[in-house]
Amino acid sequence: MEEPNTTPVRETEAVLEPVLAQAPPIGDAAEPAREEPPVKEHYASDDYDAELFGGVRFDTTADIPIPDSLIDQVIGQEHAVDVIKKAATQRRHVMMIGSPGTGKSMLAKAMSELLPKEDMQDILVYPNQEDNNNPIIRVVPAGRGKEIVAHHKEDAKRQASSRNTLLLVLIIGVLGISFISGQFLMGIIAVAFLFMAFRSLIPKESAMVPKLIVSNKPDSFAPFVDATGSHAGALLGDVRHDPFQSGGLETPAHDRVEAGAIHRAHKGVLFIDEINSLEYQSQQSLLTALQEGVFPITGQSERSSGAMVRTEPVPCRFLMIAAGNLDAMQYMHPALRSRIRGYGYEVYMTETMDDTAENRGKLVRFIAQEVKNDGKIPPFDPSAVSEILREARRRSGRKGHLTVKLRDLGGLVRVAGDLAIKDGSST
Repeated sequence: MEEPNTTPVRETEAVLEPVLAQAPPIGDAAEPAREEPPVKEHYASDDYDAELFGGVRFDTTADIPIPDSLIDQVIGQEHAVDVIKKAATQRRHVMMIGSPGTGKSMLAKAMSELLPKEDMQDILVYPNQEDNNNPIIRVVPAGRGKEIVAHHKEDAKRQASSRNTLLLVLIIGVLGISFISGQFLMGIIAVAFLFMAFRSLIPKESAMVPKLIVSNKPDSFAPFVDATGSHAGALLGDVRHDPFQSGGLETPAHDRVEAGAIHRAHKGVLFIDEINSLEYQSQQSLLTALQEGVFPITGQSERSSGAMVRTEPVPCRFLMIAAGNLDAMQYMHPALRSRIRGYGYEVYMTETMDDTAENRGKLVRFIAQEVKNDGKIPPFDPSAVSEILREARRRSGRKGHLTVKLRDLGGLVRVAGDLAIKDGSST
């Protein structure tokens, strides 16, 4: 009699053995099976398109990191960014030519952050006792100017107190003598004479206090001054008109001196957009300031009493960033443009960039920057960002391109945010 074939049974036992080993013993209460919660994929959204967003993953724009440096926040102007970095390192002037809204002013501000830190300076104006119409200029380290002015004011206050005490003693003495001698009327006349003498003949202590016209902080970035649309006085400095020029009511000449944008930009950046809008004479004076590195302050109006005042040369060693569109450059002073090109760079701004994943990712970051900088609108979700990107394609006017006129695009972001707030939406 043949033995039964037990091979299939052994194979089945071998398969079930590890399963039976893990089973709970018979008679014990088996623990109910725990269901694992479904794994939720982060950033999962029906509106999310990784290819559209250039690989930037986010739930809202609040998740997108924004660079701290201003130069790293510039979008779509890689060539201009390289030029600005070189110009800041080598201290060169820059001429930027392009349409409005392409980031010219942002690049100018970024350049002031990139400038090597130097010893900043304060500029003071002192009275000139030999020639009142030629105030003296003094340059001191940054932060010292306020200390010097405060020290002079304290001295002037003490001297004024001493003078008033002396005047009071003299008045009491004169009135006492006139009362004793019976010449009371003469005493009153003498007191009036003393009062007028102290008022007009003896100079006021405040007239000797210097004026701080340029003040900087020791550890701050290089100054950035936007002189776009400035008239001659605001750009080159001015001397205020004094309606009271005699009788002890006049204001000292040095106290009427006002620094211009070129002086406040000393060792920093002076930015002028639409430079062709400056008067031709102002452009000529600007050229002189660029060449010499100093420029005296005088009254800009011939009808003003300040026209007689002219200070000593005031330091104004600044880096100039001029900007404008291509058509406007023909109205710019040719010597001024030649000076900037000869001692710096001329860069043309781009208006569109290729519609690539990398560039779309940059625009996504731009939207996050605008939301954060505005501070009043909610963050955008992927669906809103995708609409902005499609609008950037449409506004470029070219197939396969994105617009770089980001000022207008930023306006669209803010309008969309305002509408979201109106509808009560948090994104």
